[in-house]
Amino acid sequence: MEMYKLLALADDTDKSFDGLFSGAGHIVGIVLAVTGLLLLYIAFKVAQGYSFIPTLGSETVIKEDNYVEGTAKAVEKIVTKMPDPNGGEDREFVEWKIVYTANGEEYSQEIPDDGYSEGDNIKIKYDPAKPSAYYIAEEKEETDESEDTTDEGKGKMTGLILGVLGVLVILGGVALYLNS
Repeated sequence: MEMYKLLALADDTDKSFDGLFSGAGHIVGIVLAVTGLLLLYIAFKVAQGYSFIPTLGSETVIKEDNYVEGTAKAVEKIVTKMPDPNGGEDREFVEWKIVYTANGEEYSQEIPDDGYSEGDNIKIKYDPAKPSAYYIAEEKEETDESEDTTDEGKGKMTGLILGVLGVLVILGGVALYLNS
């Protein structure tokens, strides 16, 4: 007789979500709806170009570049072998010794390999007050502006994805609230 009572209580199928949240479906539905609204707000901000990480996309700007252009020559390839701690093959680190002349004196530095060959001329900029302070002058490549790989294009796509996710979370929260 007791078994029949338990089966009758277990056969209550009116509330399909009760087992999932044990009667807290209203609260969980409201939380999901509010979370979806928050996602929509973030989606709109991101689509408008707002960055939630303030340092992202900012670059160091040199206010006054008093460095002088010069040319260094790659004169010697330096290969350093280091044993692999896992017992594999030795690892090789390649650097180049470059030489340049500034204020009548010759300076040499070591730089990481960037596909150089012996005798290559490398554009550098050095400080005339302290010629040992230098950096490799990067050549700017012209980019095709027609491609939508800018931060603005990425922000719009991310905003769209977050917006769709927000709508889905809101719909799930409303459905859970109504079914509880």
